[in-house]
Amino acid sequence: MSKVIGIVSEGPTDYLVLKAAIDTITGESNRYLSLQPERDMIGRFGNGWKGVWRWCKETESVNVLMKEIQPQIDAIVIQMDGDVIRKEKEAHCLCDTTSCENKGKVFPLYCDKHVSECPVIIPCESHESGIEAMMEHGEELLKSALDADDMSQIAITIPCDSTDAWVVAAYDGTDDIETREDPWKTIIAKKKTYHGIRVRGDKKNVLTYAVFSDRVAESWNEVTQKCISAKRLEQEVKRVLGI
Repeated sequence: MSKVIGIVSEGPTDYLVLKAAIDTITGESNRYLSLQPERDMIGRFGNGWKGVWRWCKETESVNVLMKEIQPQIDAIVIQMDGDVIRKEKEAHCLCDTTSCENKGKVFPLYCDKHVSECPVIIPCESHESGIEAMMEHGEELLKSALDADDMSQIAITIPCDSTDAWVVAAYDGTDDIETREDPWKTIIAKKKTYHGIRVRGDKKNVLTYAVFSDRVAESWNEVTQKCISAKRLEQEVKRVLGI
């Protein structure tokens, strides 16, 4: 039986990939609600990873929200790419090895010291290296920001280095693709076309990603074999939907 699934994602291309993957995992054409980003992309929380983190921080009682929205949401999937952990100082503000006078007083996204005065050092010594450590850090970052008493219907996914890695895994079957930094720029958009599909440089668009998302769904078993983060999404979707 199909479900109503709310998605909190960095952007519309991630949303397409997640929908395609979840439908494949469940074997159903589910109904989806884009909770974040908002349709005009300049809504209350903004877009990108900061918009996702703000949504988690500023949305009061996510569990109540799931019941109040009609049709009632069966589960929420929250996505933030792993490259955030790799390169964004804000993601390490609360780490054990970070020493800062604002630590614990100011939510990292509201701090004004990140340009020149920030003491955060990347890579962060508080964490082990590797894909699983990156995923765990991202998951805990979002969980700690969420106002949710019950996580039984909430899944968090941290694609590494991004959902673009799942696209490359689907098309090329590349080993260790999750260790490649910025696969969009270094692989997919390196030339004018990718597997015969026209790519517009650094700009992603939903028409291109509609094609990419279909390929991810068709090759999902291979994607989960190549990408630990994709396998983790599958496990989480099955958990929150009781499959």
